[in-house]
Amino acid sequence: MSSIIFYWLIKPKQSLGKILLVFSVFLINNLFLIYGLSEFWRERFHVYLVVSILQGFMFYAGLITAVIAVVYAQFFRQKPRPVTIRAFAIVVYTSIVGLAVFNAYSPVVNRLTVTTDKVLDKPMEIALVSDTHLGRWFGNRQIDKMVELIDAQSPDVVVIAGDVMNDSTDAYEKTNMHEHLSKLRAPLGVYATLGNHDYSGNEVAIAKAVERAGIQVIDNKSVWLDDAVLLVGRSDVTDPARPAAADLLTRVESNKPVVFLEHSPDALEEIQGLPVDLHLSGHTHGGQIFPLTVLLKWFTPLVYGYKQMYDTQFLVTSGYGMGAVPFRLGTRSEIWMITLQSAL
Repeated sequence: MSSIIFYWLIKPKQSLGKILLVFSVFLINNLFLIYGLSEFWRERFHVYLVVSILQGFMFYAGLITAVIAVVYAQFFRQKPRPVTIRAFAIVVYTSIVGLAVFNAYSPVVNRLTVTTDKVLDKPMEIALVSDTHLGRWFGNRQIDKMVELIDAQSPDVVVIAGDVMNDSTDAYEKTNMHEHLSKLRAPLGVYATLGNHDYSGNEVAIAKAVERAGIQVIDNKSVWLDDAVLLVGRSDVTDPARPAAADLLTRVESNKPVVFLEHSPDALEEIQGLPVDLHLSGHTHGGQIFPLTVLLKWFTPLVYGYKQMYDTQFLVTSGYGMGAVPFRLGTRSEIWMITLQSAL
């Protein structure tokens, strides 16, 4: 695909130029592939993914350009000029890449009001963050922005739904992210559960680093928030010792609201019939990049957003970070502000 697009864009006239073009594309792609496989699903592989996705954006740009060229030719009854089409294709490609980077690094704050039939004397403001994936692509500048956005909302409590770091603490320690993450505070505390990228063999180091920043890790634990709301945390599905949700709710007071925090929304049916008022999770990134934003809906109970099921209200955030690649197309980096209030 890349060879065809570059051939159309450059238009080499000599046979040697055509051969060199195809060989160059083949060589560069395979060098990046070998480089990526030398550290599978770690930092080097992420670089390979970036190169691959940038080429995928080339396909999108080529498709959009072709459609517009056909429409133009039909509407105006004349063929567009080749130079103009190529220039337009470059503009479209640049715009797609620019939008994908903008969506990844320009977070928004979304709001949701959740009403419960249980007793709650006053509304509680909860800030939900997930999938920060602190690492190569996401560091101090984005942490500072996150702290600034959350502080502006004045939440009572902050919860982080897993994948705090991107597989290890290497980049976190190297760039002194501790100094920045430790600025994240709230009157009732900051709490986190770990995700699959935290349970990557470095979960102990990641948990210690998170706790040193003043964030309490509540994997398979519960904590009372102002003696009014019970916050229950559960470890990721990749944790071999992960308990059933019911086991974490055996001594729940039925007249007070329960918020259940975990990384993945895969086990939503397990919550059915349990005394959970609000279930918070992330992991999916909302699909992160089209067409996964659509395809994931076929395989996941809830890919993104709010939904009430099984007498429980569920919210899946697309996350604040972006993991392996610094792009979002069809989704956007976000923070959720949730107002939990009583209907009584």
